Amino acid sequence: MDAADFREVVSSLFDDTPDAVVLYDGAGRAIGANEAAQLLTGYAGNQIIGSSYRDHVASRDYDRVDLALQTALAGGTDHFDTSVRHKDGSIVPVECYVFPAVVGGKIVGVFAQARDIVALRSAEASLTFNQEKFRSLFEYHPDGIMEVKADGTISRVNVALESETGFYGEQLVGKQWTELVTPEVREDADELLRSALRGEAVERDSFLLDRLGNRIDVQLKLVPLRVGETIRGAYAILKNASAQKTAERAIAARSEQIRRLYMVAASRAESLDEQIDATLALGIELFGWDEGYIVHFAKDRLEIRNTVGSGLLNKGATYPLQASFARYVLEPGRRQIFIRDTDEPRWCDDPARAIGPWRAYFIVALDVGDEAYGALVFAARSPHYEEIDPGERDMLQLMGLFAAAAIERAVQGERIEQMAFNDPLTGLPNRVLFNDRIEHTLATARRYERGFAVMYLDVDKFKAVNDKYGHAVGDAALKEVALRLRATTRESDTVSRFGGDEFVILQPIVDGPSDAADLARKLNVAMQEPIVIDGVPHRVSVSVGIALFPSDGETIAQLTEAADRALYRAKREGRNRWYFANADFARGELRKTRFRRREAIE
Repeated sequence: MDAADFREVVSSLFDDTPDAVVLYDGAGRAIGANEAAQLLTGYAGNQIIGSSYRDHVASRDYDRVDLALQTALAGGTDHFDTSVRHKDGSIVPVECYVFPAVVGGKIVGVFAQARDIVALRSAEASLTFNQEKFRSLFEYHPDGIMEVKADGTISRVNVALESETGFYGEQLVGKQWTELVTPEVREDADELLRSALRGEAVERDSFLLDRLGNRIDVQLKLVPLRVGETIRGAYAILKNASAQKTAERAIAARSEQIRRLYMVAASRAESLDEQIDATLALGIELFGWDEGYIVHFAKDRLEIRNTVGSGLLNKGATYPLQASFARYVLEPGRRQIFIRDTDEPRWCDDPARAIGPWRAYFIVALDVGDEAYGALVFAARSPHYEEIDPGERDMLQLMGLFAAAAIERAVQGERIEQMAFNDPLTGLPNRVLFNDRIEHTLATARRYERGFAVMYLDVDKFKAVNDKYGHAVGDAALKEVALRLRATTRESDTVSRFGGDEFVILQPIVDGPSDAADLARKLNVAMQEPIVIDGVPHRVSVSVGIALFPSDGETIAQLTEAADRALYRAKREGRNRWYFANADFARGELRKTRFRRREAIE
C-alpha cells in the first residue's frame, strides 16, 4: 500500500466509522466532522465547521470537556461520559474519547470520538431494575427461601425463613441446609438437591424444624440456581403447609358430599333441568333445608326456574322482585346471603316474607356468562341460628356454580340453535330453516292436495342507500323492513332473509293467486311509510316475484327458480310491484275470483 492508498484508507475510516468524529483546532473550533457526527447532532457538516465544541455539549458538562480538551492538547487522551445537545434541543448521552491530532510530530488539534449510549443506559437501567425486582422478590416473598450452594451450605436466607424458623440469617449462613429439616427426610432432601444440580425443578412435601425443634409441615421446592450456562446451586423454597393440611382434612371430611355432587354434575344421561333439580335435592338432603329453588331475574320480576322440596312453589311462577329475598344478591359485592331468622328486626318488615312459610334462607348469586342471571335459594321452615361453617358455604357456592354452568349450557344451546337457523342481523329464519319449512309445506301440500306460494322480495335501490349513508344505516333499514314484513304476514307464514336485501316469504296455504296477490299488495302498502333512521327519512319499496304450487312447479327448485324469474320481471317492469311467474294464468284466476265475488254480492 503506497502513501496515497494509506491516506484514502484513513480518510475512509474517518468518514465511514459509525462513531461520531469531530476534529477541533487548538482553540476548540470544529474543522472537520464525519457523517455520523452530523446524524448525532442534527446539524449539516457546513453548520458544524467553525462552531465551538461548547455549541454541541450540555452546559453542565463544560468543565469536564474543557479538561479533556486541554489533556489532548498536552498530548494525553481522555475517556469519559458526557452529553451531546441535538439540534432539536434533546440531550443525547454519549461515551467520548478525546485524543490529540498530530502532524509531523506536532499537535495541531484534537479528535473527539463519541458513541450514542442511549441503548446502553437503557439496558443498564433495566438490569438494575431487574436486580432490584429479584432482590425484592427474594427478600419479601411470603414463603421461606434459602440460597444453597452446590456443596449444600446455606449462603443466604430471606426474612420469611427467619420468621418461620426463629433463626437469624447469620445463624444459618454456612450451615448445611439439611439441618433445617427433620432427620427422617434429610436423605430425601439431599436427593432433591442433586436433582436440582442436574437442572431439574423438584417438589416434595417435607418437614421443617424451627429453633425450638418444632416440626412444621412444608411444601419444599428446589429450583436450579443458574449463572450463565453453569448451575452453581439451588434455591430452596419452603411454603408453610400447616393451614393447607388442616384444609385438606376438612375437605376429606366432605369428600362423600363432593363426590355425590360431582356425580350429579357428570350425569349426562339426564336433561339439564334434571341435573339442576338433582343438585337442589342434594343440598336439601346434605344440609337440612326444606326447599331449594332457582330464580331468574327479569327486570322488576323474577321467575321460578326450578324448584324441589315442599311443593309450595311452582316452576314457571313469577313474582315481583321485591317479594323475594334473592334480590339482595343484586347489590354490589354481595354473592351470598344468610338469613338466620326472618323474624329478626332487620327482616321482619320485608315484603319477601309473604312468598312462603320460610324462616331461614341461604342465597347464592348465579352468573351466566358475564351477567347476573338469578340466584340459588335454600329455605327452611325453622330458624337457622347456628353459623354456617366455611366448608358448608363452599359446598353451597359450588352447587350454585354447577347450577349456573347447567343453565349456561342450556342458554348456549339456544344461542347455537339461533345462530344455525336465524339471520344474525334481522333474527328472521335463514336459508337453512326456510328450506326445512318449505320441505314440510311441500309434503303437506301433496298429501292434502292444496296450494302454497313462494315469494322472492328485493328492497328496491337498496344499494343506493348503503352507498350514500353507509352500512350502519343500511343494516338499520333492513331490520325495519324485516319488522314490517313480519308484521304484515300471518303467524303461519315464514319470512326469511337469504342475505343482502333478499327476503323470501312462504305462504303455506293459498287457494289461488288471489291469496298471494292480497299479501303482495299488503307488503307494498307496508313499505309506503318512510323508514326514519337518526332523524332522516328513507323511502323504500319492494319488488315481489310470486310462484304458486303446483301451477308454477312441483319441486322446491322449480318453485324458487320461478319466483326468482318473476322477481326479475317485477324489477324490470319498474319495481315497487309484484309479478306472478305465470302472469297469464294468474290474471285468469284473478278475474274468475273477482267474478265469483261479484256474484256472491249480487
